[in-house]
Amino acid sequence: MFQNQSNSFFFYYFFVSLFFSFVRSSAKNDSSSYAFCPKSTCNGVEISYPFWRLDNYNTSAPQYCGYPGFGINCSENQPLPIIYLPSDAFYVKSIDYKSYSLALVDADVFNVKCPRARHNLTLEKLPLKFSDSALKLTFYFNCTKNPGDALPAECLKSGTYFYVGEIEPDDLNWFGICEEKVVTTVTKRRSFQNNDWIEGFGAAMGEGFVLDWRSASECGQCEKSEGRCGYNNSTHNLLCYCKDGTVKFKHCKGTPKTLAIYLSSY
Repeated sequence: MFQNQSNSFFFYYFFVSLFFSFVRSSAKNDSSSYAFCPKSTCNGVEISYPFWRLDNYNTSAPQYCGYPGFGINCSENQPLPIIYLPSDAFYVKSIDYKSYSLALVDADVFNVKCPRARHNLTLEKLPLKFSDSALKLTFYFNCTKNPGDALPAECLKSGTYFYVGEIEPDDLNWFGICEEKVVTTVTKRRSFQNNDWIEGFGAAMGEGFVLDWRSASECGQCEKSEGRCGYNNSTHNLLCYCKDGTVKFKHCKGTPKTLAIYLSSY
């Protein structure tokens, strides 16, 4: 019996030593993460979790100050911060952390009076979705004739037509009539009629569109404990960077969860 107690004590001591060795190692490797993940302002836009500044962090690291793919490029030479979704550049007009919304405009159409749509934006596996205010504009380029009852984009090269929203027929056969199809997204304009769109599609594209992201509810607990939220790209878990250099899973207060589970079972 004495030997069993000795063995139990040995394994307990070994586990605790190993755990705190891991914590010290994490603090050594990740203590800079707390300093690199503060809230900041970039060209008037607040950058905070789940977004993070590309210029403040090593993009090849397994742990981020926010979701992978949500890195934002800040530069004094740019009119607005830039995010890449997934490979095309979009200017970030604003981020609303209360409604979890992100207002973007395609960098290629920014401040262009008569823009040419170039990108079919696909969100792929990013935790993003188009907001309820999103409206599609479907462009057809280099057409020999109108592919249906589409509107002419008069300010662009002749042979360019577009549909607003879901008006485009499902069975539209544009192959052989037009060379290219591009779907872009704008924000709904309830007062617009067809004639308004002919003259106003450029202004609508210049105003951009809104995306929503799935919020991580645990981040609030981390911030209340004076931590800073991050994300582990390998385990897909939220992290909480604490002032003492340690990294926790939800918040910086109390006994680390892993150790607490072991002590409760001992």
